[in-house]
Amino acid sequence: MTKIVHVLFSSKLGGAEQVAINISKNLSGSYNFVYVSPSGPIQESLKTLGIQYQSFTPKKICEFKHKIEALKPDIIHAHDFKASFLVNLLFNNIPIITHIHQAPKWQTSYNWKSIAFQYIAKKSSQIIYVSDWAKESYVFQDKLKNASVIPNGIDTLHVIKMSKVKTSTVFDLLFVGRLEAVKDPERFVKIVKRLLKKIPELKVGIIGDGTLKERISEQIENIAQIELLGFSSNPYKYMVNAKVVLSTSKSDAFGLTMVEAALLGAIPFAPSIGGIAQTTSKVNGIVYSSDDELVELLSRVFSDVVFYKKTTSEMSKVEMNYYDQGRFIEQIRQEYEGVLNNGRNR
Repeated sequence: MTKIVHVLFSSKLGGAEQVAINISKNLSGSYNFVYVSPSGPIQESLKTLGIQYQSFTPKKICEFKHKIEALKPDIIHAHDFKASFLVNLLFNNIPIITHIHQAPKWQTSYNWKSIAFQYIAKKSSQIIYVSDWAKESYVFQDKLKNASVIPNGIDTLHVIKMSKVKTSTVFDLLFVGRLEAVKDPERFVKIVKRLLKKIPELKVGIIGDGTLKERISEQIENIAQIELLGFSSNPYKYMVNAKVVLSTSKSDAFGLTMVEAALLGAIPFAPSIGGIAQTTSKVNGIVYSSDDELVELLSRVFSDVVFYKKTTSEMSKVEMNYYDQGRFIEQIRQEYEGVLNNGRNR
């Protein structure tokens, strides 16, 4: 059976990691998958799902190279820039798919990283972007001859099923994401503090884990209305009961959480940046441009019943099939077969 090796640089479950897992689960009957990343909490998720796993140490490049070669992959599926740079520099005779889930600021201007990525892009058999924005914001995107855009998909039935799990904890407003600088949970806390001065009875939840967890915990220590839940394998049981899921990301190429929120009836709020703004607009969520505007809009949602119902009504009109996981998986399969066929025809 054709072997495909996913390579990622993160050891924790996040958006890119979930995409690799979904691909492995849904195409396991057609391909043999191995998930390769630094060791960490992701191992438990993979073990539970029965996905083959190998760890590597980023600083031990030679050891990593030997491990990949020993697996004898037919395709290396590298996720995001670090993994893509590494495998494209190390392997010359293995087809590589470069899957970009981010849209960092550096790719929008002329600098050594954006110039170097031209080499990676040219060497890759195929480049996959998660949104039009992620592709179009790359300063040299007009030179990409082997790039496609495949929006992430969600397992609608699974999300809905998990959302029905009962919980006694209900929040009005949620943050769902990694507690890392790029997701800017500290901005979320600042916004909530301003909002609570206007609507002190709000209940706010923060779902996620990361390097900023301790700092966030300190910042909300004396605020009874905010609860830090940490990582949750089932955030959907909270999202389905919330009125708003708020993103404060500094950079986000897609914003899958915004789609999940809309599916479950929570209004997604996103900053006016990159792919997450595009995604949120497509599901009829709310895109904000500044903190002042955000606080005003949130205040309306929580105090103006007519505005809240109008917004959720517009969300309910969205055709969610565009984000169907079946569509996503089939497009990935086509990419695999295209890469394999091109290799056979050389």
